[in-house]
Amino acid sequence: MEHRYIKVSPEISDYIRTILVLSEGKNSQSHRLPLFTGGMPALMVEAGSDPYSLTLYGQSLPETNWSDRHCSGIILYFFKPYTIGTIFNLTAKSLREPVELSQWNLQKAQALNHRLLHAESMAEKIQILNAFILNEIRDNLRACEIIRLATDHLMQNSKTEDLARVIKELNLTERTFQRIFKKYVGISPNEYRRICQFYFAFSQLKEGQFDKLSDLAGDHGYFDQSHYIRSFKEFTGTTPKGYLKSGLGKEEY
Repeated sequence: MEHRYIKVSPEISDYIRTILVLSEGKNSQSHRLPLFTGGMPALMVEAGSDPYSLTLYGQSLPETNWSDRHCSGIILYFFKPYTIGTIFNLTAKSLREPVELSQWNLQKAQALNHRLLHAESMAEKIQILNAFILNEIRDNLRACEIIRLATDHLMQNSKTEDLARVIKELNLTERTFQRIFKKYVGISPNEYRRICQFYFAFSQLKEGQFDKLSDLAGDHGYFDQSHYIRSFKEFTGTTPKGYLKSGLGKEEY
């Protein structure tokens, strides 16, 4: 199957990372899906049947040979992290397994199928799917914005005080924010913040962009060096010193 990427409409670009179309062509041959980042949630639309196969993948797409699928084409909408659950009002837990749109909402799935079946071109199908996703975003806009803003902010600002700042900016009680975040992301806001905090501290350590470990700990909001070492060991099973001595990073600090 041949493949090409479609430009994402500005109306949904805050939530959709890319759109991939696979279709039969003159030079089609058996091959795997084009390379993309693993773990990206997606909506897969398989054409060539009545009704179309419409499936949400909250974790990642299955490893398969796409040319062996009995369909005339595939449209894949890849979502940005932590957006697919809020758009379709599905919990992170329910998205651990693929979800058929007919199981999610039979009436909406049937209406979407009807429009896709009568579309005369790929461009028209993309317009229909864009409108469908945009409508779901608008229906669940408040939750979509809460998760998008919170995860984006904590990815760039992962100190403890930044979490309180997010809650204040969203004008939510801490309890409400905790409940919404856990529902759609699958972990607590503080767990997510700690993952982000560790990731950026680890990246700096890996690149050797520090003079003293205590300075690195302070730069990323850890209470002290001992706190950072405990966190590092929790996430990796080793200490920063052990990691550096393994030859994967700067040898001395």
